[in-house]
Amino acid sequence: MGPEIYQPEPGAKTTERMKQTSKTRKPVVNKDAKPVRGEELTSVAELLKRKDIKGDHRVKVGNYVVGLTSLDRVYWPDEGYTKADLLRYYLDIAPHILPYLEDRPIIMKRYPTGINGISFHQHNVEEAPEFVDTIELEAENEEGTHVVHYVVCDNLETHLYLANYGAIERHPWHSKIEKLESPTWFVFDLDPGEKAEFETICEVATSTRDILKDLGLESYAKTSGSRGIHIYVPINPEYTYEQIAGLAAWMAKIVAENNPKTATVERMKAKRREDQIYVDHLQNAYGKSVAAPYSVRPRKGATVSAPLDWGEVEKGKVKTEDFTIKNMLARVKTRGDIFKPVLMKKQSLNQALNKANNSNKGR
Repeated sequence: MGPEIYQPEPGAKTTERMKQTSKTRKPVVNKDAKPVRGEELTSVAELLKRKDIKGDHRVKVGNYVVGLTSLDRVYWPDEGYTKADLLRYYLDIAPHILPYLEDRPIIMKRYPTGINGISFHQHNVEEAPEFVDTIELEAENEEGTHVVHYVVCDNLETHLYLANYGAIERHPWHSKIEKLESPTWFVFDLDPGEKAEFETICEVATSTRDILKDLGLESYAKTSGSRGIHIYVPINPEYTYEQIAGLAAWMAKIVAENNPKTATVERMKAKRREDQIYVDHLQNAYGKSVAAPYSVRPRKGATVSAPLDWGEVEKGKVKTEDFTIKNMLARVKTRGDIFKPVLMKKQSLNQALNKANNSNKGR
């Protein structure tokens, strides 16, 4: 018999519940994306090599045509970065970010007019080019049942289509479509108060790593691209979201107890000190997500969620703004994908679950 389920706190599971209605990925409404007979097209790579790209262009990506629009639209006003700059980065980083998106439903955070304009989360698509894979899920909430068609970003064409759609960020689920109930990783989002120093975030991150290590688990850090740090724990996809949510809550409390001056699990922002780090474990519910490694964020400087090695975290000298669309590719070319173990490791949680259950029984 395996370990017991460590139950989550009441209210920890805050997202609507979904179930898969079709195990086969299928497009929603297919829009033809083949070149018109006789049409001469520039490759997307050739187009994005040009400076001062303006207007709309149809470009070839693989065997398909992707329409790119308003390429001179300014997305980052202070820096003057345009939609073309965003597309250029996502094209260059595609071999490194796509493995974290493949076979996972994607939640789009769209900024159609740039980071200072209107923004919204989009889960459902009603039509898409023929190269876009989707998965149909049945969602249940207080209002009843409805169908949601999620994009599954399995190829470069879709990746660039999403960027053109104004989806600056990439938010993949923690689980893959073949086993949606069982995540392949879980995450701690270290969210700093307004007066917290990044060096303090690094200290809490290192403490979290050590606590996880004592439980037999390796973990990996990246900047959130916003203000904090994300810590990923790759796992064997054999545990439910309920198990993960409860276990992560128990672990987060240990982090807070070991760092009482700097860390908290208090959910209400008004009750936290401004110099504290909120150890957010609630992003591990079914259907939740965080920004993917290498995802761009809608922040000043066009920051990127950058994988870190633990030596960098221990020194506490890095800052979120150190990593942007203008320098991330050079770092990856030099360092490689240091986050890759998150895709490869399949760690057992049995030891940690047993400790959590024993601790809970002893209360």
